[in-house]
Amino acid sequence: MFAFSKKTVLALASAILLTLGIASVSSAGQKLRVGYLVADQLHHPALMIMKQRHLLEDAGFDVTWNEFLAGSYVMQEMSSGTLDFAVCGVAPVAIAHAQGVKLNILASGNQEGSALIVSNEISSIKDLDGKKVGTPGTGTIQDAMVAQLAKDNGIRARRMSMKVSDMPLFLKKGEVAAFIAWEPHVARAAANGFGKILYTSREMMPGHQCCVLVAPAGKVQSAPETVKKVMEIYLQAYKWFFDHPEESIQMVMKATGISNHDIIKEAMTRCSYPARPYCNEKSIAEMVGGLIATRKITGITQEQVPAFTEELYNPAFVEELTGTKRP
Repeated sequence: MFAFSKKTVLALASAILLTLGIASVSSAGQKLRVGYLVADQLHHPALMIMKQRHLLEDAGFDVTWNEFLAGSYVMQEMSSGTLDFAVCGVAPVAIAHAQGVKLNILASGNQEGSALIVSNEISSIKDLDGKKVGTPGTGTIQDAMVAQLAKDNGIRARRMSMKVSDMPLFLKKGEVAAFIAWEPHVARAAANGFGKILYTSREMMPGHQCCVLVAPAGKVQSAPETVKKVMEIYLQAYKWFFDHPEESIQMVMKATGISNHDIIKEAMTRCSYPARPYCNEKSIAEMVGGLIATRKITGITQEQVPAFTEELYNPAFVEELTGTKRP
C-alpha cells in the first residue's frame, strides 16, 4: 500500500525505475488521444502527473486530453476508435472487451480505493435492506461490490446509478441511505459529517484491481514502439508520484477541486499503489467471473475466464521496462 512515510517503498520504486529512458522512436507531431475520469486522479496518479507536467507533450506528442464521467463513456469512445489510451475501472474495460472492443490492459492505475458510506442512522449492513444505495452504475466495480455485499448478507439494496460528484449531496439530503464511490468523494462526505464509512473496498474485496491503463489491442499490435514510449513516460510519472508525495497531493487537490489537504491525504490511505504497477490478475479474473454470473458479460463461460483474462491483460511492457516478471 502506498504510504508517504515509508521510505523503503519510495526507495524500491526509485531503484526499479531509475534507469528508464525514452524510446528511440520519434514522437514529433504524433497525435495521441487520451481519456481519463473526472475528479478521479487518486486512482490514476501517473496519468495525472503526465498531464499536469506535460510529459507527453515534452516528448513531442500532440495530445488531446478527454475527460469522462464514467468508465462506460470511456469505453464508448474506445469502441468508436477515438481514443488511443485511457484510464478507468477494470470492469467496464472487461465488459467492452467481451463485446468485441478488443483492448489491452497495460498497467495498473491503483488497487482498492473505494468505500461504502452510510447515513448516520445506519448501524449495520442489515439496515440497508430495502434502502436506496447510490452507485456509479451498472458495470462498475463499485456497483458489483454492493451487489455482492447485499447477497452475502441476505438483503436487497435498491442500487441507483448517479454521478459520483452528486452522491455526497444526495446522502446529506436523505435521498439515499448510502453510496459507494471512489475516493476522495467518500472522505469528503465523511469529513463534512454527511455519514460514516461502513466498509472500505479493502474490506469488501481485499487487493481488488480498480483503475487500469488501457489501449486498443490494434494499436498495441500496429504501433508497439509508440506504446512503449508512452509506457516509459507512464512509469517515469509513477516513480515521480512516489518520490514527490507532497507535490502529488497538491496536484490531486488541483485536479479534484478539493482544497482540504487532510481529506486528500486520508483518501490516499484507502488506495493501494504497488511499487511496480502490475495489475492484480486474480482480481481481474474474479471480477470477470462475477460479471458473467450477473449477465453483464454474456457469450463467455466461467471456464473461459482464464483465457479471456490472459487475452485482456498485457503486462509485457511493464515487464520489459522494469526488468521484472508479473507477480
